[in-house]
Amino acid sequence: MKGTVKQRGNTWTYIMDIGRDPITGKRRQKTKGGFSRKKDAQAALRKIQTELDEDRFVDPSKESFSSYMEFWFTSHYQKRIKETTASSRKYLMDKHLIRENPFANKMLSKITTEDIDAFYNLKLDEEYSTSTIRKLHQLLNQAFGQSVKWKKISFNPVINADPPSVKKEEMKIWSFGEIDSFLNQCKGERHYLTFLLAIYTGMRKGELLGLKWSDIDFEKKVIRIQRSLSYIPNKGYRLSTLKTKKSKRQVPIQDFLIKALKAHKDRQETQRKRLGEHYQDQNCTEIGTFQDPRNVLRVMKRICESANVTPIRFHDIRHTHASVLISEGVDIVKVQTRLGHSKPSITLEHYAHMMPNQDDEVADIFHNALQKSR
Repeated sequence: MKGTVKQRGNTWTYIMDIGRDPITGKRRQKTKGGFSRKKDAQAALRKIQTELDEDRFVDPSKESFSSYMEFWFTSHYQKRIKETTASSRKYLMDKHLIRENPFANKMLSKITTEDIDAFYNLKLDEEYSTSTIRKLHQLLNQAFGQSVKWKKISFNPVINADPPSVKKEEMKIWSFGEIDSFLNQCKGERHYLTFLLAIYTGMRKGELLGLKWSDIDFEKKVIRIQRSLSYIPNKGYRLSTLKTKKSKRQVPIQDFLIKALKAHKDRQETQRKRLGEHYQDQNCTEIGTFQDPRNVLRVMKRICESANVTPIRFHDIRHTHASVLISEGVDIVKVQTRLGHSKPSITLEHYAHMMPNQDDEVADIFHNALQKSR
């Protein structure tokens, strides 16, 4: 890299070519003046030359945090994640990190760990969930981490920040009696099959609403889960890829579910003939179009009230399915595979408290082993 020292009036200034911007490709120079002696300017120049040679030089960015975030998100981050994830993260960034952030207009290179901790405390005071704050923490960590790689800052201030631990919502599940009451109450409802499959398979809501008839293998009695229905702002409902690689799976189903699916398919075929060209062959709903998840949730709430069962979230149906399997002694790895969790540890994290207490049995096994050795 080339550098020079020049006299300007009674002081000295160094000018150093520091290469091209890794993002824009434009040539960059570092200039600093006000040195009273030429040798002081030369010493400062040599220091920068050494840092450049050792790849340690960072020219602190003068751009604002908000402008950097916008650029980082659109040019880098959103290209590496699912469209549905990008949509939700963009909302979080715009609302919390740009519009409602005390350091949004502060220079990127001036933001400290103290600023970030104060931001987390502000969000706690505003009564946002710890889960939301952790997501903001992840966004900040990735954004600042990339700015270090781009040599806009020398250190990621998020590393030493202290986000709150996630407080998990209490898991609500139905008893066997409540499952029966709910299913009996919703017979004849348009969404009956959706609820029936949810209870007996533990599938996620998006996975259920993204099913196509080609995913049902009537001969092998399995459902192949290959996509999910998601909402993307300004675009509506779209089929998207699954949450993880392990989410793509086959779920075995019983004969009575096969029978229910075939009956539903026959009804749908009748609808198709009746509607003709107005029928849209999308998935397993009454008229072929996507089911609106909001309608499903409204129906579920109404049925819970009329059936007098514990009001739970749709996702808690999945928890109910898992809890029944675990309480019946099904191996945790088999439960993980059925639910589509990426690792058994995730299944254990969610449902360890439901595992049958086998401490007494373990004690007996150890005692009997010692007795046999004597």
